Amino acid sequence: MNKSKSLIYQATFGDAAVDGLLSGLVAGIGMAGYLVLAGLTTGEGPGPVSYRQVLGRFAPDAEAAALTGGLMHLAVAGVYGMLFALGWWLLVRWRGVPAWLAGLAYGAALLLVAETLILPSTGSPLAEIPTVHFALAHGIYGVILGFLVGRNAEQSARRAME
Repeated sequence: MNKSKSLIYQATFGDAAVDGLLSGLVAGIGMAGYLVLAGLTTGEGPGPVSYRQVLGRFAPDAEAAALTGGLMHLAVAGVYGMLFALGWWLLVRWRGVPAWLAGLAYGAALLLVAETLILPSTGSPLAEIPTVHFALAHGIYGVILGFLVGRNAEQSARRAME
């Protein structure tokens, strides 16, 4: 019986990692979508030029295409989503905080790290995004991520009880 509990533990941990990865991708799409819309409304360029400019900022090379920047953004969003989901899974015994609120705090923490450590030291074009839009985008990412991870964790717990 002890072995079966260990197998369930490992499968659940793996499920949390995959759920976090996929939830991070969805949340990253929401974040990028907001940034593209914000770019359109702030006059960064008409139509396709704007989304190319915004998504190109996520690439390490200033000459990179929007596709490269968008894919890099999704990769990072997926990894951060996986880290959040694993943290949520490990701390699931800590009740009282909704997953979406924990996700919002996580998004704020990622924003703080980006604004204070990463962007100033790398000279990334992401620093050109107005702070208010960058903050809202991280909030959107965190809320979507937390909502999806929390929902998936609840569904997994219900299935395990059956």
